[in-house]
Amino acid sequence: MADSERSHLVVWAQRGAFLGLVLMLLGPSILLVYAWIEVLNNPGLSLVDGYWIGRLPWIPLGIVPALTGGVIGLVSGAVTIAIVGGWWRRVLIVPAFAAAAFWWSMALYLYPMPYMQGPDPVTFAYSLPSSAAVFVLLPAVLLAGLSLTPRMPSPPRTRLRPIPHREPWSEPTPEGEPEV
Repeated sequence: MADSERSHLVVWAQRGAFLGLVLMLLGPSILLVYAWIEVLNNPGLSLVDGYWIGRLPWIPLGIVPALTGGVIGLVSGAVTIAIVGGWWRRVLIVPAFAAAAFWWSMALYLYPMPYMQGPDPVTFAYSLPSSAAVFVLLPAVLLAGLSLTPRMPSPPRTRLRPIPHREPWSEPTPEGEPEV
């Protein structure tokens, strides 16, 4: 792969990581504003109670961008880190994908649960928001954030040999030995 193609891929992956971060911020913001409006309409409720009222057009409008941003941020961040990341950043790709794959396997009903009635990631994320946050959004924020931060340059190494000690007042003789 040529360097220009590689740099184009990195630029597009970083743009995708940024888009994923924006969507992961937009989705919970919609849910927070929705819960706040429910609290204003029903005095005495908390934000958590406002969230659990769950009016239909607003819950999917908050959850779908968050999950979409999580997937975009996870994949774009992993691509960027795989190309230009250091070894410890590349190691973080594996647990991040494992956590997201675990959550998506439960959300798509590949791992059957007794209280779930079929593959529905939006309902699964609504009913267990902490699991969606821990297993999807947190790894995606980690990879997307790391892909947008620059790598620190390694410190320069001199690789010089030590200089043999010589007294400044002594002059070398033609044989190479200093006179005493």
